[in-house]
Amino acid sequence: MKLQLVNLLLFSEKRKNLLLLLAEGPRNIDEILDLLQISRISLLPQIKKLKEEGLIVQKEDVYYLSIIGDILVKKARPLLDAASMFEDNDYFWSHRKLDSIPFHLLKRIGDLKKSQLIEPGLAQGFDIFPELVNRFIGSSKVMLLFSYFHPQIPSFSLKFAEKGFNIQLLLSKDSFDRFAGDFRYAGERILMNENASIFVYSGSPLEIPALIAISENALFFGFFNKKGKFEGQYLLSFEPSSLAWGRELFEYYVGRSEKVCSMDYPDSGSDSQRTLQNLK
Repeated sequence: MKLQLVNLLLFSEKRKNLLLLLAEGPRNIDEILDLLQISRISLLPQIKKLKEEGLIVQKEDVYYLSIIGDILVKKARPLLDAASMFEDNDYFWSHRKLDSIPFHLLKRIGDLKKSQLIEPGLAQGFDIFPELVNRFIGSSKVMLLFSYFHPQIPSFSLKFAEKGFNIQLLLSKDSFDRFAGDFRYAGERILMNENASIFVYSGSPLEIPALIAISENALFFGFFNKKGKFEGQYLLSFEPSSLAWGRELFEYYVGRSEKVCSMDYPDSGSDSQRTLQNLK
């Protein structure tokens, strides 16, 4: 009895890796063995099964996906990427609150594959800001979302705004209230820069992730746990697919937020505008 195609795709790490490799382009046997770091004797039986089911084709010493194989791998890839990502940090993901992510992006959460789990040491506590600064140097555009308040957010954001970065800062209503109450001057200084924008998400802080920070080449991501607490763990990724996914998610929340004209939001009337003019 022939093996089901799903079994061929999912139930062998060797076959899965071979199919994903061939999805990138045809390979000869020596390239396959070298890239997969596998012995010829263990690979050949898997090649035989895939050829029998019509998923790969061989021409001389070169293997490539058949039309059917190409279709199935493209359909299966999001599932395989998501499974790989969850397996890499299974405990972290199983305890995160993910319902803040819209369904259309949740289906593509495998785009975050190859993300590194960062756990600050005891001396650092929840302080990710030195790491952010180091990763964001040289970037001209920064997107920041914080649904919890950290006292370094104002100075961190102001530093980038005054360096001429194109910065978008999105805060939960509670975080903005703390910002406007205790760090008002820094907020007004940020808003003086034409390249800087502040947005407020008026819903519950738990309706958005704990943090998103995106530069042109790095993505930081933090989720609340299932009890609604942020434990100081976050993901770091440099993959283009992760950066694109993070930007799309950030823009989704911006589209559901209100742009701030002054730190008097939501009462941004003429007195607030005069405050800005006086600062200038």
